[in-house]
Amino acid sequence: MKKFICTLAALALCGAAAFAQDVLGKWKMDDGSAIVEIYKKGDAFCGKIVWIAEPLGQDGKPLRDENNPDKALRSREVMGLNLLIDLKDKGNAEYGDGKIYDPGNGKTYNCSMKVEGDVLKVRGSLDKKGLIGRTMDWFRVK
Repeated sequence: MKKFICTLAALALCGAAAFAQDVLGKWKMDDGSAIVEIYKKGDAFCGKIVWIAEPLGQDGKPLRDENNPDKALRSREVMGLNLLIDLKDKGNAEYGDGKIYDPGNGKTYNCSMKVEGDVLKVRGSLDKKGLIGRTMDWFRVK
């Protein structure tokens, strides 16, 4: 019986460690401007904006995706917008081969992410290898 309890305790600790590395959930951007909820869609991971610090434009109306290169998409609201697109689980709490959209400039970049406890390292880059780009720290919302 003692061996059984020790085994259960070990499994519980492993489960807690795995959960701490889970990318699913809500993450606040490093500048505090927005919260992105990461969810699973089939075999891919995506993320949408669920909170914005300043959700209204100067006209008092909800922010729109006005910098989108596709004129047909410029009227859509930024709230609810998918930023993270089709990232794949690479193992070891790393995700890649996806895209990240920046509504601030209307550009889409290659994207990879790595979970480090309650910090998500999000890298947007011009090249697929991630050599030319920048990394942002997003923080888990509890």
